[in-house]
Amino acid sequence: MRRSPLLALVLLSVLSPARGEEPKARLTLDRITAVPPLAGQELRRGRWRDDRRFTWLSPDESEPNGRVSLHQFDSVDGRTGKLLDPPAVSVGTEGKLAETRPLPLSTYEWNPAGTALLLSGENDLWLLEVPSGSVRRLTRGDAAEEHPVFSPDGSRIAFVRSHDLWTVEVASGQETRLTTTGSAHVLNGELDWVYEEELAGRRSGRAYEWSPDSRSIAYLRLDENRVPEYPIVDFLPVHGQVRQQRYPKAGDPNAIPSLHVVSLDGTETAEARPVPDDVYIGPGVSWTPDSRAVAWVHVNRAQTRVEFRLLARDGGPARTILVEEDPAWINEVEPPRFLGDGSFLFLSERSGFLHLWHGRTDGSAPRPVTSGAWMIDRAWEVDEAGGALLFSATEKDPRERHVYRARLDGSGLTRLTKGRGVHVPVFSPGAALFADTFSDVDTPPATVVARGDGTLLGTVHQPKGAWTSYRLASTEFRSFRAPDGTLLHARLVRPAGFDPSRKYPVIVSVYGGPHAQLVVDRWGATSFFDHLCAEKGFLVWSVDNRGSWGRGHAFETPLLRRMGETELKDQLAGVEELRKLPFVDGSRIGISGWSYGGFLALYAATHAGGTFRCAVAGAPVTDWRFYDSIYTERYMKLPSENAAGYRDSSPLTSADRLGSKLLVLHGTSDDNVHLQQTVALVDALTKARKDYSLVLLPGQKHGPKDPASRLYVNQRVLEFFEKNL
Repeated sequence: MRRSPLLALVLLSVLSPARGEEPKARLTLDRITAVPPLAGQELRRGRWRDDRRFTWLSPDESEPNGRVSLHQFDSVDGRTGKLLDPPAVSVGTEGKLAETRPLPLSTYEWNPAGTALLLSGENDLWLLEVPSGSVRRLTRGDAAEEHPVFSPDGSRIAFVRSHDLWTVEVASGQETRLTTTGSAHVLNGELDWVYEEELAGRRSGRAYEWSPDSRSIAYLRLDENRVPEYPIVDFLPVHGQVRQQRYPKAGDPNAIPSLHVVSLDGTETAEARPVPDDVYIGPGVSWTPDSRAVAWVHVNRAQTRVEFRLLARDGGPARTILVEEDPAWINEVEPPRFLGDGSFLFLSERSGFLHLWHGRTDGSAPRPVTSGAWMIDRAWEVDEAGGALLFSATEKDPRERHVYRARLDGSGLTRLTKGRGVHVPVFSPGAALFADTFSDVDTPPATVVARGDGTLLGTVHQPKGAWTSYRLASTEFRSFRAPDGTLLHARLVRPAGFDPSRKYPVIVSVYGGPHAQLVVDRWGATSFFDHLCAEKGFLVWSVDNRGSWGRGHAFETPLLRRMGETELKDQLAGVEELRKLPFVDGSRIGISGWSYGGFLALYAATHAGGTFRCAVAGAPVTDWRFYDSIYTERYMKLPSENAAGYRDSSPLTSADRLGSKLLVLHGTSDDNVHLQQTVALVDALTKARKDYSLVLLPGQKHGPKDPASRLYVNQRVLEFFEKNL
């Protein structure tokens, strides 16, 4: 295989900490949660201004309040510098004097010409002309404008206000309301909680798309009136407060989805209403190049059958252009991406690994474009002018991500990035260039810009932090075979000053669920809390069990209908591998995880308590009947169809078998894994007369965000392991 020009190897030697001297400072609980972060600020909101200029937000180190400014790299002359600071605007309300405030840049989006920025602030939309710096308010009102997007010709901006779809003309500021059905539980052009969390992968809450000719918008409508409510309680006010969340649990009714096309005067020209309505419509849609039809993804409730359907803009019945089926589940629900000739590319695991395929709207069988025992992971783009594809993939190693180029027929596969680690590309319009943010487990993320052939053009961001001044642990990647011969990857964190003659206790750090990897060569895979635990004399060990992401569909599907069972077997195989190491004290092993990892830690503590002396479960799922419909049913199917699987997977039913010292932590305002899960666990442990420790985090959601809560969580977990291991 031909290798491309060097992309980033030179930067690794610049950024890596010096090995000659031992760092003077030791990590502390306070320092790993303090601001600024030890590794410095990462590049934020990298965006292509056009096909040659890349922009990003950068904190101004001279500003104590952390103000950010917009910076730019020009690929033509190689110049990098500040483009603009947050603009100051005059704001005020009726009867009050106006005051001057800076508009935040955190939401910035470029218009298609790259001459103006769209900003959100003061509950309105603003247009900032570049380079003049003039600012103009586009909307006025109390309700916020959400998910704004320029039309392809740049003349209008679409947005969602009070659950309806609107547009505003850039030149005149004239607003047009396109839909009128929006209400608290009828959402036009935006996603409900479960769609955004489980189908859109939290990438965006937007659910509409402009036609290429800027004359129509296709949007998703979600009617969640039939979805049951769940109360999220704020316990801190004197009388308490309740927020009702529409949250479908496994087996509950979901929102009713429908697809619509509306013209710029608010006339609906086409719609598709699935019958029966207990199905999903993928959160994204895509238009044919001629703007005559829109493609969308119809998904059955079991998520075992996906249909690409095509709806004419001018109305008529939708027709199916492609069908995918899988006996377990289908991961990919993104719509097809059309080429200039009307054919399309799409991602599919039909070969066992996530690859690009080429299809046509006549219903003929698609053909593979890329292939092999590796997967494309998320980012990909088409360079039609150059006849090429660019994408991120695991071809080199499933623990890494690299950027590749191939011809549109899949030939000429070439890896563009060198060295080790994880590369996250942002492709320019047309994919002639890409910005590459890369790191490895020892090196914080840096960002460079390169041509589509991998030629390095310049560095746009290098981390500036104090991590090199601290005593950090070392991370070792290992592999071993499970009893049935399956190859498993692991990560072992050893203290600085590791003494092979000692016997160390071990913290087994787990996640274990779908769409996640812990054993990956990127910065943060070994967290600063892992480094701190090592500083305190622990080894930290992680295994990506079957069910984890990155190894293909067959590696992920063994957890089908029986969550916990296969994952624990692989984790126990990892413990046996640990016990072979002469410096491991096999009698002092604990396990810790959050979310799915909290579930797996609980499952281990109640099914293999003799192996793990203690367990930490953060925000754990304790019964899959309590979790959301889309995620849970994808892997467990309906409770009515798999009652035994739900029963056997629940730590509640095995609470009387708890054999490990247990610490449970949970945010009281968690809208993802509800506090109900932990309350049910406490009830089961109480009835079984089992001891446990409980830490509630008032007002915190699924992961503690504020520094005080994060510090307290780390403190309690570390103290728990120091006491019990």
